[in-house]
Amino acid sequence: MSATGSSVAQKTWEMANNMQESIDEIYKYDKKQQQEILAAKFLSADIFLCFYVSALALLKMVMHACSGGNLDVMGLMLGKVDGETMTIMYICALPVEGTKTRVNAQAAAYEYMAAYIENAKQVGRLERICWMLNW
Repeated sequence: MSATGSSVAQKTWEMANNMQESIDEIYKYDKKQQQEILAAKFLSADIFLCFYVSALALLKMVMHACSGGNLDVMGLMLGKVDGETMTIMYICALPVEGTKTRVNAQAAAYEYMAAYIENAKQVGRLERICWMLNW
């Protein structure tokens, strides 16, 4: 598809799906704002009424889920919080083994998560761990 054809297709898709021009703003990470939010209150999963997931995170999640075949897989969601909204900006597939009914993270997975978070900080990914779950 040519560059013009792809831009027309993108515009058509954006119009059909009510895409807003400034939607990417929600995926920008403000370290100071996040520190203030975390210092101000305790966060628990039941306070979030709205979730946003970036296209990249969703794609990685689906690819990881498909790679597990009929087994459960586990991953780490990285993102930010803002009021009652959690925004997932990136995910990390965890190297754990699962069964048809459950996945249990063992010591190797926790070591992997710690190393992953440290390496992410070194390359400028400042998002916090939002959730660890199987999908």
